[in-house]
Amino acid sequence: MLRTGKVVSSKDGQMQVCFERPEACQHCQACTETHESLVAIPGDAPVGSRIDVDMPEKQVLKASALAYVIPLIMLLSGLAVGVTLGMDEIWAAALGIACMGLSWFALRLIDRRMRTRPGWHPRVVAVHTEDEKE
Repeated sequence: MLRTGKVVSSKDGQMQVCFERPEACQHCQACTETHESLVAIPGDAPVGSRIDVDMPEKQVLKASALAYVIPLIMLLSGLAVGVTLGMDEIWAAALGIACMGLSWFALRLIDRRMRTRPGWHPRVVAVHTEDEKE
Protein backbone atom coordinates (compact mmCIF):
# COMPACT_ATOMS: atom_id res chain seq x y z
CA MET A 1 0.00 0.00 0.00
CA LEU A 2 1.63 3.21 -1.17
CA ARG A 3 0.51 6.50 0.38
CA THR A 4 1.83 10.04 0.05
CA GLY A 5 2.08 12.30 3.08
CA LYS A 6 3.67 15.54 4.23
CA VAL A 7 6.40 15.65 6.88
CA VAL A 8 5.30 17.99 9.66
CA SER A 9 8.21 17.33 12.04
CA SER A 10 11.43 15.36 12.08
CA LYS A 11 13.58 14.61 15.12
CA ASP A 12 16.05 11.87 16.05
CA GLY A 13 15.28 9.65 13.06
CA GLN A 14 11.52 9.81 13.66
CA MET A 15 9.15 11.80 11.47
CA GLN A 16 5.57 12.88 12.05
CA VAL A 17 3.84 12.51 8.70
CA CYS A 18 0.40 13.89 7.90
CA PHE A 19 -1.66 11.72 5.56
CA GLU A 20 -4.98 12.57 4.03
CA ARG A 21 -7.58 9.91 4.63
CA PRO A 22 -8.33 7.65 1.67
CA GLU A 23 -11.44 8.28 -0.39
CA ALA A 24 -13.17 5.22 1.12
CA CYS A 25 -12.84 6.74 4.62
CA GLN A 26 -14.14 10.21 3.81
CA HIS A 27 -17.77 9.45 4.67
CA CYS A 28 -17.26 7.50 7.91
CA GLN A 29 -15.79 10.18 10.23
CA ALA A 30 -15.49 7.55 13.01
CA CYS A 31 -11.81 7.92 13.85
CA THR A 32 -11.42 11.69 13.61
CA GLU A 33 -13.29 14.72 12.46
CA THR A 34 -10.45 15.97 10.28
CA HIS A 35 -9.50 14.59 6.91
CA GLU A 36 -5.91 14.03 8.02
CA SER A 37 -4.04 11.68 10.31
CA LEU A 38 -0.59 11.97 11.86
CA VAL A 39 1.64 8.91 11.84
CA ALA A 40 5.12 8.45 13.32
CA ILE A 41 7.46 6.88 10.77
CA PRO A 42 11.16 6.05 11.13
CA GLY A 43 13.31 8.02 8.74
CA ASP A 44 14.67 11.45 8.06
CA ALA A 45 13.28 13.94 5.57
CA PRO A 46 13.04 17.74 5.58
CA VAL A 47 9.97 19.26 7.20
CA GLY A 48 7.46 20.28 4.54
CA SER A 49 8.56 17.67 2.02
CA ARG A 50 6.14 15.12 0.61
CA ILE A 51 7.11 11.48 0.98
CA ASP A 52 5.86 8.22 -0.50
CA VAL A 53 5.44 5.57 2.19
CA ASP A 54 5.00 1.86 1.53
CA MET A 55 3.41 -0.60 3.95
CA PRO A 56 2.83 -4.19 2.88
CA GLU A 57 -0.91 -4.74 2.46
CA LYS A 58 -0.87 -8.01 4.41
CA GLN A 59 0.54 -6.20 7.44
CA VAL A 60 -2.05 -3.43 7.17
CA LEU A 61 -4.83 -6.03 7.16
CA LYS A 62 -3.31 -7.90 10.11
CA ALA A 63 -2.88 -4.69 12.12
CA SER A 64 -6.45 -3.62 11.35
CA ALA A 65 -7.78 -7.03 12.36
CA LEU A 66 -5.88 -6.90 15.65
CA ALA A 67 -7.14 -3.40 16.38
CA TYR A 68 -10.77 -4.50 15.98
CA VAL A 69 -10.76 -8.18 16.98
CA ILE A 70 -8.96 -7.94 20.33
CA PRO A 71 -11.30 -5.28 21.79
CA LEU A 72 -14.32 -7.21 20.49
CA ILE A 73 -13.11 -10.46 22.09
CA MET A 74 -12.46 -8.65 25.37
CA LEU A 75 -15.92 -7.04 25.31
CA LEU A 76 -17.64 -10.36 24.67
CA SER A 77 -15.50 -12.11 27.29
CA GLY A 78 -16.43 -9.50 29.91
CA LEU A 79 -20.10 -9.85 29.03
CA ALA A 80 -19.90 -13.65 29.24
CA VAL A 81 -18.15 -13.56 32.62
CA GLY A 82 -20.69 -11.07 33.94
CA VAL A 83 -23.64 -13.17 32.82
CA THR A 84 -22.00 -16.38 34.14
CA LEU A 85 -21.51 -14.76 37.55
CA GLY A 86 -25.19 -13.82 37.60
CA MET A 87 -24.67 -10.05 37.37
CA ASP A 88 -27.45 -7.72 36.30
CA GLU A 89 -27.33 -6.77 32.63
CA ILE A 90 -25.99 -3.29 33.41
CA TRP A 91 -23.12 -4.65 35.54
CA ALA A 92 -22.32 -7.32 32.94
CA ALA A 93 -22.21 -4.59 30.27
CA ALA A 94 -19.97 -2.46 32.51
CA LEU A 95 -17.63 -5.41 32.99
CA GLY A 96 -17.57 -5.97 29.22
CA ILE A 97 -16.71 -2.32 28.60
CA ALA A 98 -14.02 -2.41 31.29
CA CYS A 99 -12.48 -5.50 29.70
CA MET A 100 -12.60 -3.80 26.32
CA GLY A 101 -10.73 -0.86 27.88
CA LEU A 102 -8.10 -3.27 29.18
CA SER A 103 -7.55 -4.47 25.63
CA TRP A 104 -5.76 -1.17 25.03
CA PHE A 105 -2.89 -2.50 27.17
CA ALA A 106 -2.78 -5.74 25.20
CA LEU A 107 -2.68 -3.78 21.95
CA ARG A 108 0.17 -1.62 23.29
CA LEU A 109 2.19 -4.74 24.15
CA ILE A 110 1.51 -6.26 20.74
CA ASP A 111 2.47 -2.97 19.07
CA ARG A 112 5.80 -2.83 20.90
CA ARG A 113 6.56 -6.41 19.92
CA MET A 114 5.61 -5.94 16.27
CA ARG A 115 7.73 -2.81 15.94
CA THR A 116 10.85 -4.94 16.27
CA ARG A 117 9.83 -7.35 13.51
CA PRO A 118 10.95 -6.70 9.94
CA GLY A 119 8.20 -5.98 7.47
CA TRP A 120 5.90 -4.27 9.98
CA HIS A 121 7.43 -0.84 9.56
CA PRO A 122 6.22 1.58 6.97
CA ARG A 123 9.18 2.52 4.83
CA VAL A 124 9.89 5.68 2.91
CA VAL A 125 10.36 4.92 -0.78
CA ALA A 126 10.64 8.48 -2.15
CA VAL A 127 11.14 12.02 -0.86
CA HIS A 128 9.78 14.93 -2.88
CA THR A 129 11.04 18.32 -1.75
CA GLU A 130 9.08 21.53 -2.27
CA ASP A 131 11.49 22.47 -5.09
CA GLU A 132 10.34 19.56 -7.25
CA LYS A 133 7.51 20.18 -9.66
CA GLU A 134 4.61 17.77 -9.43
